[in-house]
Amino acid sequence: MKKISCSAEAKPKKMKKALLSYTLAGAMVLSLSPFASPVADFSAATTAYAANGNSGAAQDQKIVNRVDAERAIDHIRYLSEEIGSRPGGMEAEKQAADYIANTLKGLGFGVEYQYFPVADQYIAAVKFADGTLWEMGASSNGKVSNEAVEAEVIYVEGGLNPADFPADTAGKIVALTREASTAAYRTQVDNAVNAGAAGVILQSVVGSRGNYGSTFNPSLTKKYDVPVYGAAFIQVEWLKEQLAEGPVTLNLTATHYSNLQSVNVIGTKKAKTKTASSKEVLLTSHMDSVVGAPGASDNASGVALMLELARVFKSYNTDKDLKFVAFGSEERGLLGSRYYVNQLSQSERDNIEAVFNPDMVATSYEKAENLYAMTVDGSTNIITDSTVAAGARLGNSDILPGKFGSSDHVPFHNAGIPAALFIWMGIDSWDPLVYHIEKVYHTPEDTIENNISSERMQSALEIIGSGLFDVVRKDVPAAKP
Repeated sequence: MKKISCSAEAKPKKMKKALLSYTLAGAMVLSLSPFASPVADFSAATTAYAANGNSGAAQDQKIVNRVDAERAIDHIRYLSEEIGSRPGGMEAEKQAADYIANTLKGLGFGVEYQYFPVADQYIAAVKFADGTLWEMGASSNGKVSNEAVEAEVIYVEGGLNPADFPADTAGKIVALTREASTAAYRTQVDNAVNAGAAGVILQSVVGSRGNYGSTFNPSLTKKYDVPVYGAAFIQVEWLKEQLAEGPVTLNLTATHYSNLQSVNVIGTKKAKTKTASSKEVLLTSHMDSVVGAPGASDNASGVALMLELARVFKSYNTDKDLKFVAFGSEERGLLGSRYYVNQLSQSERDNIEAVFNPDMVATSYEKAENLYAMTVDGSTNIITDSTVAAGARLGNSDILPGKFGSSDHVPFHNAGIPAALFIWMGIDSWDPLVYHIEKVYHTPEDTIENNISSERMQSALEIIGSGLFDVVRKDVPAAKP
């Protein structure tokens, strides 16, 4: 049996290869509700930069010749395999923070931690007889205890009707595919418990765009003396495969984690030369993942791109301070970036010239065909201009402008600070309301094996790195004729 856990030994199964179109009809598990749309015309900016000819190309080669996707993927490997899932406020997120901080310190940057409080977590551990461990969300109104419930598991179709449960349900753990509405799945849980279930596992469903559902914390109004967990869609699919081969016994425990703190990590590269009007530029990414997900693409890939560019930029003179910021608890409502922005004075906000925010920048999903530079309102700014122009200079057609209102660029935009999100996505030209994003983000299958492309990472490094360098680099006077 393949293992999915928070540990380095986890070896997830390969995902099924069926590709489904994503439509805008439903909300994504994160806060990806505002639709993405292309912004039509960057020709003026592109033409202006292309006119620089060889000087522009020479500047870009300082990035292109040094960035290394495989080196970046080593960071993804440590975060997603050695650490594993990194829920906001949990010890694993702090391990990720230390890894990022130590990497930045090793590059010679000043580093500080910024702590902030976050809400409690209810996390379940589901253990198999061979030691395999899965992480799920637990309901606070179910049994939350380190005292294990161990029993045989059965899968029940339906569950809205008491007659759906077999006569021998009593004493067994019942797995059910959850109904869409909260009221309906509460009825499923109630019927299972009344049938004598020793525990209930609700399976998340496939989203409207074909994205596999993540783990979740079931919302219950009644108190139950048995554990009630929310599983990722793929976990119950794997469980059903095992049940087809014979009986399966599970060991269920859950923990209530309280008084939690999440953390931001801030690394600073000071400008070599600086004028009174010089501003600072930020390269940011979030380091946390959702419960049960190794988070290779979402968002170890963004962190890895940030750390690889930090390695390259350490050797170059800049006229502006450059900050590398890893945010905590993005998946819990952009908490880290909101806290960072809220702590800034107005003069500090005014001093930020640009925020480059990579999130999910290395996916191997075939339908996510382009790297987008997304702003909240679709308007252009220094970040979109610099990266789209870099793509034009490099002859790299991956990069496109767009509009998207979710991720850590949002708090900066709301504070009047120029910011943009970088993400791989596919948008159908015939209908801007149809777009394609990773099928397995927020799931146990968000792994290097299933969801990371070296080629996509290299492209993102070259485009974002060249655009960033164009914004922060030290101006060199042109040679005299």
